[in-house]
Amino acid sequence: MKRRRLFILIRQVSLLALILFASSQSQSGQLFNPALDPSTNNPTSNNTTDRLIIKFKSTAGKDGDPEYLTTLIEAFTGASSSVVRETFSGAHVIQLNRQITLEAMWTLTDDIARQPHIEYAEADLIMTPQLTPNDPRYGEQWHYFQQAGGINLPLAWDLAQGETTVVAVIDSGYQPHSDLNANLLAGYDMVSDGFAANDGDGRDGDATDPGTYAPSCNEYISDWHGTHVAGTVSAVTNNALGVAGVAYRAEVVPVRVLGRCGGYLSDITDGIVWAAGAEVAGAPVNANPAQVINLSLGGRSDSCPETALAAIDIARHRGATIVVAAGNNGEESSGFAPANCPGVITVAATNDAGELASFSNFGASVDLAAPGTRILSTHNDGVIGPGSESYRLMSGTSMSTPHVSGVAALLYGIDPGITPDKVANILIRSTRPFPSACTGCGSGILDAHAAVEMLTSTEPGVTILHDGVAETGLNGELMSQQFFAIDVPPDAISLSVRSFAGSGDADLYVRSAGKPDLDLFDCRPYLYGNDEECIIRPVPAGRYYVMLHGYSAFSDLTLVADYLMDEPQPGGSEKFENSEDYEIPQSSLSGALSPIQVDRVGTSGSVQVEIGIIHQSIREVSVTLIDPSGVKHNLKGFGGVGVDLFETYHLELAKQPSEGEWTLQVKDLGNRGRGYIDFWRISFP
Repeated sequence: MKRRRLFILIRQVSLLALILFASSQSQSGQLFNPALDPSTNNPTSNNTTDRLIIKFKSTAGKDGDPEYLTTLIEAFTGASSSVVRETFSGAHVIQLNRQITLEAMWTLTDDIARQPHIEYAEADLIMTPQLTPNDPRYGEQWHYFQQAGGINLPLAWDLAQGETTVVAVIDSGYQPHSDLNANLLAGYDMVSDGFAANDGDGRDGDATDPGTYAPSCNEYISDWHGTHVAGTVSAVTNNALGVAGVAYRAEVVPVRVLGRCGGYLSDITDGIVWAAGAEVAGAPVNANPAQVINLSLGGRSDSCPETALAAIDIARHRGATIVVAAGNNGEESSGFAPANCPGVITVAATNDAGELASFSNFGASVDLAAPGTRILSTHNDGVIGPGSESYRLMSGTSMSTPHVSGVAALLYGIDPGITPDKVANILIRSTRPFPSACTGCGSGILDAHAAVEMLTSTEPGVTILHDGVAETGLNGELMSQQFFAIDVPPDAISLSVRSFAGSGDADLYVRSAGKPDLDLFDCRPYLYGNDEECIIRPVPAGRYYVMLHGYSAFSDLTLVADYLMDEPQPGGSEKFENSEDYEIPQSSLSGALSPIQVDRVGTSGSVQVEIGIIHQSIREVSVTLIDPSGVKHNLKGFGGVGVDLFETYHLELAKQPSEGEWTLQVKDLGNRGRGYIDFWRISFP
């Protein structure tokens, strides 16, 4: 989930007019004159900011006087500034007397960060809601139940409704609504800027949304964004009124961080920390710490800011899952924060056909997708200030995000002690495949029923394993038996189950048709000690059971299961395969030879070779690729530990003709075990 650095974000309407943050450009120490650039006179311009966040090192001592920072800024820029406040992390928010360009701010923060007593300096980004206002009321919440693009929610409600769970909606606050009020808890207003706040005061315990109408920021109508998001999370359900919420028995803590023209990073991160139940200077401790934190906001940034990293870390350590919007620019999501921050679940938007929405960001930082077009939820009909409660259709990754937050709340309702990593693992692994290929859209479309079922479908005496997550400190007596299981999704190509570490001797058994016993199993390595591994390839989707049997007493053993997903070949690649079994003779210099006839013309280029070899001791095995000209390319020499070999190798064979017979040669010069070539394949670009 993602990388690091700094940013500033601002409110958007339509296709996300995010505003990002300032940087310096002068080498002489003079800042760019905003009067020369009309765009800098508009507070919603996407290349300016007027705040930065600076943190002293812990060793600064008396040199850590925040007033020193204003002197430092004036020395670098000639601009006056003032100290706004201290953040949750002890950093200081500094307000410049004018907007400056993003390039100017980057230069300024780099200069400040080089000072001996400064830990870091970064722009105080202005973030914006991730929405795209769309058509009038559609009348149906297709996004919950529609087969192609919905989240399969009704079946999940049979198992969970989010009871005892608290979700913090970090957003623009809320407007009272009869279809939402019963599920609202006391929130907080974190907006510290007077213009943005639009309520006549600073931070306080009133999280209601006074409206975001601001023509100077091209906001010609208040969007009541936070009210809409909160309704998707937890609108009151089964009350013969309006709409339903995803986790309709969960409660929502509204945290207001967005106002007119967006919200500053420093306010947003204070809101995250407060929502999680940690202390924020000047605010009372949140009496209802959130298990799930929804961030339907974001802004342009090439990496995750330090301030955001610290806030996310605090929230996660308190057990909170953080769900964020990917953004609505139709661009690579790694260029937006907090979508590119580690430790969060980043959500792209899909339409009713299960396709990536035209506005949605995409890319490697996206974890999964959820419905984000024509989403019906609670709203207000006020144009400038609050009016009457209403319902409205909205579109955007802002609307996708609370679907995921709501399903996360269903999981916490089932298991209040579940960890953020486990929540993310379940949400990502339980997704439904896209109807057609969707590059950079994450693992699939959110599936509420599959996620809830994955958490609840346990069996007495069986511990559920999760992909790549180790069970540690396992102990057992002589002849004891412990059972585990892992659910393998479609498109997995292999499953590895490994036991290791500790003392004593535990035998490993794996079976797909039910619990293994001493006579029924698909794999048993027959090795001494605790270091054993079973590899199953190919691996049909389904549940696989694991048994640890105490051949003798054992302690501190670690067990981990993980599966390998099929990775699509680059566009236009050609693949050739031999799946016949070839027995590997022992003590033979020629070994086993498995040929593939390639009828492809042209040079080979970058070749990928995938192999599957079943053998009781891979240390005795060497593997060589012989090309059509007879040249041998060593893939694996003798040595290594464990059983079976499933591996992918990459070779640069640019000028070697591809047409002809390619051969995999496998030699076994040992005498501790026997084996065979299960399959191998070669791919050309």
